[in-house]
Amino acid sequence: MKIEKWVSKKSEKNPAAFSTIQEGVAYMAKQPNETKKVLYIEEGVYLENVACRLANFTMSGHGNVEIRGNHYAKQKLSDDSERGTFRTSTVLIEGNSITLENLTISNTAGPGEKVGQAVALFNMGHQTVVKNCRLSGYQDTLCTGPLPLLQKDGTPFVTPADDVHRFCRQLYEDCWIEGTIDFIFGGAQADFIHCTIHSRQSNNVGYITAASTPQDQENGYHFKNCVVTADENTAPVYLGRPWRPFAKVVFESCKMANHIHPAGWDNWQNKENEKSAYFFERNNWYPGTVIRPSWIHFERRE
Repeated sequence: MKIEKWVSKKSEKNPAAFSTIQEGVAYMAKQPNETKKVLYIEEGVYLENVACRLANFTMSGHGNVEIRGNHYAKQKLSDDSERGTFRTSTVLIEGNSITLENLTISNTAGPGEKVGQAVALFNMGHQTVVKNCRLSGYQDTLCTGPLPLLQKDGTPFVTPADDVHRFCRQLYEDCWIEGTIDFIFGGAQADFIHCTIHSRQSNNVGYITAASTPQDQENGYHFKNCVVTADENTAPVYLGRPWRPFAKVVFESCKMANHIHPAGWDNWQNKENEKSAYFFERNNWYPGTVIRPSWIHFERRE
């Protein structure tokens, strides 16, 4: 069985369509888990924050579709507390077998130096496919669950997701992902295939990945056949740093621009991380000669 529905900003011309994406998702979430559910979204900019807590679900854009939010970590709430990183996401995914395609998901709150973290997509989904999407933000654009067991200060994470520690297998294909600091982070086993990984202009040193791969998880992030680019006049950018000690990141058969820091990787101010993190560059193209520190696994392009 398959259920198909539409979201339209001109719903008055199509009474059967939902006027907001969240209304459409809420309807689909009431359907049986085993039912295949497809929500088509007509062209337009949708100013909303969307939570997808369901299974066997596809959200597909038709034309230029942008889901745009602007929540940020330093934002004050009604009780005078700060929102925090994990309540900032424009789109939250929490479920199995969810596909996003042909969408722009953006968080326009601004640079992290001013607003702190501001997540565009918080993906706590397992067997998730994100295809032909543009994920746009500054600091912490894409969060790929699971999260670490605790924050670095020993306290639990404050998050709208119910199970932030479960194993998540994810695929990102033909996507554009952009940001400045740690803009792809988390503990998922995630493949990035034919993606553009773009660093936005900043006068401060940037970081692409901040993996927190669980110690007992064999694989973390794998970037293959991707293009790594940057705006002009961008400060040097590291390929990654370990958010947790056993971070695993591989860049394979990718094309790098000249904004990548000569060291390639950062140890997050802790040399002990050099013993446990696994950062591997294999068969990539670089604009010049590359020499990496001894703790980095590096195979030159033949």
